[in-house]
Amino acid sequence: MSRKPSRRVQQSRRMLFAKAIVLALCVTAFLVALSYLWGKGLKTDGHATLDSAPQQAIESATDSPPSREPPAQQRTDNGRTDDEMTAVTAEILLVNAANPLPDNFYPESLVNLYGQGDRHFQLAASDIEVCEVVFESMGALFAAAQRDGVDGFVITSGYRTRDEQQALYDSTTDGTAAKPGESEHETGLAFDVGVMDNEHFEMTPQYEWLSAHCAEYGFIIRYPQGAERLTGFPYEPWHYRYVGEEHATIIMSRGITLEQYCEELR
Repeated sequence: MSRKPSRRVQQSRRMLFAKAIVLALCVTAFLVALSYLWGKGLKTDGHATLDSAPQQAIESATDSPPSREPPAQQRTDNGRTDDEMTAVTAEILLVNAANPLPDNFYPESLVNLYGQGDRHFQLAASDIEVCEVVFESMGALFAAAQRDGVDGFVITSGYRTRDEQQALYDSTTDGTAAKPGESEHETGLAFDVGVMDNEHFEMTPQYEWLSAHCAEYGFIIRYPQGAERLTGFPYEPWHYRYVGEEHATIIMSRGITLEQYCEELR
């Protein structure tokens, strides 16, 4: 016959059973809590952190007004928006008596032409500088001319400081020099070119080639013949200004001045 467990053994078994039930309830509660937290954004990549996106959204909503889509801009007859036209005008940087440069203007990224190798032009002086973008386009322009069998170009002038322009203006009596602040040479975007021992550049093969191809490299004849009333300057076949290929192509193909082109963009 089997003996009935003693009272002490029965009590011990009941306590173990009760503890097992409590432990099972705790585990169940833990798993439920873990599942809840996981659904709320708990991440287990070594550190348990709750997703803060909801709080950030609340702070954003309370700290700043909701964003609104800007109204559609009206396009002009040129197909550009007002902002695009402003950018184009700023890019072109029209300089004349009506649009002088600010007193503190100074061009960026000037390049000394004398210190550059593999040039396809000569220099009248060792201190001639232009903006970097102008130098790169000049290199391509005169290299193309040389490939076509046209060379002998001499760069006679580039960037001028305000003081240099003042000195030139003071020493010129025929009215052909621009007042300080009104000269394109102060921008670093223009250069003068000629041919050695030839004062009539417009009658040379070099001018013929340059006037036909300059726009392909972003340059225009800034002061064309017959436009003196518009530009305020006499015809200067030697003065070339960088405006970029798109603008140069339009200006040169239509035979208009930079003043007329900028006016159309307004």
